[in-house]
Amino acid sequence: MGSGELKLEEIKKVALNILVYVDDICQRNNLRYSIYYGTLLGAVRHKGFIPWDDDIDIVLPRPDYDKLLEILKNDSRYILASSINKVPYRYTFSKLFDPKTRLVSKQVFDYEGEYAGVFIDIFPLDGVPDDRDEQQKFGIKMNTYKIGFMNTIGMMYARSYSYVRSAFKIILKYPFYRKISRQGNYEYWRTLYERESLKYPFDKSKYCGHLEYIENKNAIYPTEWFSEENFQLVDFEGHEISAIKNAESFLTKYYGDYMTLPPKENQISNHSYDFYWK
Repeated sequence: MGSGELKLEEIKKVALNILVYVDDICQRNNLRYSIYYGTLLGAVRHKGFIPWDDDIDIVLPRPDYDKLLEILKNDSRYILASSINKVPYRYTFSKLFDPKTRLVSKQVFDYEGEYAGVFIDIFPLDGVPDDRDEQQKFGIKMNTYKIGFMNTIGMMYARSYSYVRSAFKIILKYPFYRKISRQGNYEYWRTLYERESLKYPFDKSKYCGHLEYIENKNAIYPTEWFSEENFQLVDFEGHEISAIKNAESFLTKYYGDYMTLPPKENQISNHSYDFYWK
């Protein structure tokens, strides 16, 4: 183990170890999961991480997601952060942290938690309505609930990259904060979000997505992509990791011409935090 701030390659190594650990749990417990978003893009295009990034994202159908969280919430090696065990919790998905590392946010009032370190993101996939108009209405409703629970955590409504800007936000956004707080506290909004998430059971739905994103039609997928027979193993940094067989369909839908690299000036990570060894 090193000391001081982690370099990009060190972050990747720690995150990869978390992924391999979770992959083993999922395989042993027959849980459907796939690397996704930029991680799946990296696997297909680079056989591992996107070179200038360190993100690892995985997705699971809601039933498998819930089972994985139950397994991880008392894990002795890594720290699970989710709405089931770290309250109040700011995200609509879960994170698994390495406790040997420390995350230092560049934002004021970010409420990441003192347990935060190098992580992987774990996203639930929930069912959505078949009709596109209904999908958008559902997405707007879920976004309203998300804004409610996020902005009733302390002074998170004033989060920013500078103390001066946060000070202005405290004044300017206070009426908004008071409005949603009068409707309900964090628990009220979080309960609405979690309850509504289950409105369309995954295995009875034709389409699915991570509900925070479904206002965007490119973030809605056929649930059949996540049936047991539609997974495969792909090479990710020398490890065989689970991924959907419909990877090309997803990547084209989400990224367009995904095999073409972005311009050199865009080959950077836009993280709002740094990592340090404890």
